[in-house]
Amino acid sequence: MKKITSFALNALLFLHCLLLFLIVFETSVKVPFWLQPLGRMHPILLHFPVAFVVLLALLNTLKKQLDEHAFNKINLFLLLITAITTALATLMGFLLSLEGYESQLMNLHKWAGIVLCFLIYSLVLLRKQKIVYQTLLYIGLIGIVLVGHYGAGLTHGKNFITEPLLAAKTKKIDESTPVYSAYIKPILNAKCVSCHNPEKRKGALDLSTIEGITKGGKNGPLWVAHKPENSQFMQRAQLPINDKEHMPPEGKPQLTPLEIELLETWILQGANNTISFAQLKPEAPLKKLIEKKWQKQKASTIPKYTFEFADAKLVESLNSSPYRTVIQKSSNSPAIDVSIYGESTYSLKLLTDLSEIKEQIVFLNVAKLPVDNKALEFIGTLNNLEHLILNGTDVKNNDLQALKTCLKLQSISLSSTKVNASVLSILKNFKNLKEVFLWNTPITSNDLAVFEKELPLVTFYKGYVSDTNTLANLTPPILEGNINVINSGDRVKIWHKMNGVKIHYTDNGDKPDSSSTLLNSDLKVMLDGKKFKTIKTIAYKNGWKPSSVKSFTFLDKGFVPKAFELEYEGILGEYTGSAKRILLDNVVMNNNKVDVSKFWAGFQEKPLIAIADFGKTETPNINEVILSVGYSFYQNRIKHCPVKYVELWISNDKQQWKLAQRKNYENTKNLEDIKNISLKVPNGKYQYYKIVAQPNGIKMHVDQLFFY
Repeated sequence: MKKITSFALNALLFLHCLLLFLIVFETSVKVPFWLQPLGRMHPILLHFPVAFVVLLALLNTLKKQLDEHAFNKINLFLLLITAITTALATLMGFLLSLEGYESQLMNLHKWAGIVLCFLIYSLVLLRKQKIVYQTLLYIGLIGIVLVGHYGAGLTHGKNFITEPLLAAKTKKIDESTPVYSAYIKPILNAKCVSCHNPEKRKGALDLSTIEGITKGGKNGPLWVAHKPENSQFMQRAQLPINDKEHMPPEGKPQLTPLEIELLETWILQGANNTISFAQLKPEAPLKKLIEKKWQKQKASTIPKYTFEFADAKLVESLNSSPYRTVIQKSSNSPAIDVSIYGESTYSLKLLTDLSEIKEQIVFLNVAKLPVDNKALEFIGTLNNLEHLILNGTDVKNNDLQALKTCLKLQSISLSSTKVNASVLSILKNFKNLKEVFLWNTPITSNDLAVFEKELPLVTFYKGYVSDTNTLANLTPPILEGNINVINSGDRVKIWHKMNGVKIHYTDNGDKPDSSSTLLNSDLKVMLDGKKFKTIKTIAYKNGWKPSSVKSFTFLDKGFVPKAFELEYEGILGEYTGSAKRILLDNVVMNNNKVDVSKFWAGFQEKPLIAIADFGKTETPNINEVILSVGYSFYQNRIKHCPVKYVELWISNDKQQWKLAQRKNYENTKNLEDIKNISLKVPNGKYQYYKIVAQPNGIKMHVDQLFFY
């Protein structure tokens, strides 16, 4: 023990000296990228000192009940662990704060944590001074609560604890309420504000106020009025969830398709934060969307009840118990939700006191309580009960007979109870039943199959049931490097991430199966004089279901210029790449699914002007030039063609240019017409080809040039 104590004391001295050094030279410290993961482990480690401080305080309150020698050993061991984990958590938090988090709350959390760290260290140094030690220990206990409170404010928002109370004071929404306040702001509050608020401005962005939104963040404005396809907010929301730029980040609550549609339509309307539903014109898409999918949705989720409202003072008096909550569903609904807590404090009176409002109770939660037959008999008198939670109680099949009079019951939770397959006969009595939760019960998968057959209109939730006979599907094959622009006869690598997988393919349009040609090596693709060929593949492996069919379309590379130049490489940024590289990179993307990636080159105001040089000698006879153009979901939805016109110019000296062809697309509504824009070349050989493509007021995406 002496060696361990000596080592721990030296480690504590080192850690606190290091922390002191970082504090003194904070403005000069830069955290290298390889050390940043250590700082980001702060949320993982911080729970240990919290638990250890509480245990330490509890141990000292029980000191008189313990043998003095045993107490001193346990106390010292626990004290050293507490001090070390506190120091490590503080150091990690300090490193994390250097990544750019700046706010008043952050400073409070940081400095309170540092003070607490040195206070816990002083407990180690002064552990033999009993009165001082006891005083500092309980100050530390209070300190850990304060530091934790500030930390919770950073991760969940400043009003995280009081949010449920504040929600009850929310103003009533009607047609004169601004659309932003009624519909947009609640989405941002639920999905974005926890990381983008005055106290935690990730990316220098505050989404808690309209002023902060208007100001934008380090990457510029959040959205562009009337142009959702150019709005950073929509672009990031549409990225794959595993993309590091996707927002909200993976692991956070995600925007639903309905929310994305509303945000997109609101931005398209002009992102006006003052206009109300009543002020919108009847034909406005935003008004139609809110009316059809939001107002009706809210109305449909609030059931209508015929019984009277309970007396407000009575409801208030029933809420006086700390072990029972009695809440009216909404201000315009008489229905009441009741939850009772605390196994050790439970008594039947907590239920029977509700007799005066039993007509209004539609939801009752008595999970993990010692409810008996008398309790179930009372519950059986709740004629309007719709949702009952009995999880973790001692109820058995026959006990539920008392609930037969709850004819309006729609949902019952019986998880972690002793009910078995015989409960089916009782469940049949509930004619309005819609869902039953049966996790962790003796009911088997075979029993569940019978339940579903006997009660086809009821959804039964059994949780995860392992079935060794169930096979998982393989993922589809992969094309190495995504290279799909080739010369006829080139070999391509189609493979699978798993070992032992067999890939079968067809090249004649037929759907592949296990009898199709087996791919044993790199595939030689013969285009047979055509501009493209599609290879269909499928993966097989013993013990797995086959993958879905994956098609790969390979395009003829055509003639490749000896030199290639652009007057402007396009919009270079996080979401677009260099046009000079992209236009000849031998990768063609899906034209009608433009995403924000560096596989697309973007142009918005300046045109694409590309010049291809095929050399003076061995100049090929080119008949056609094709420009591959993409369009986004938003552009297709609003029928706004991103291309105004495309021109092909030809020359042999780069001085005198002749217009070979011009195509106008300014008023094109069918965006399929621009996927592969074909420009014909007059008879003859030409050294230089200039392609000009002018954007049509919105971003134009291009990804490949072909010369045939």
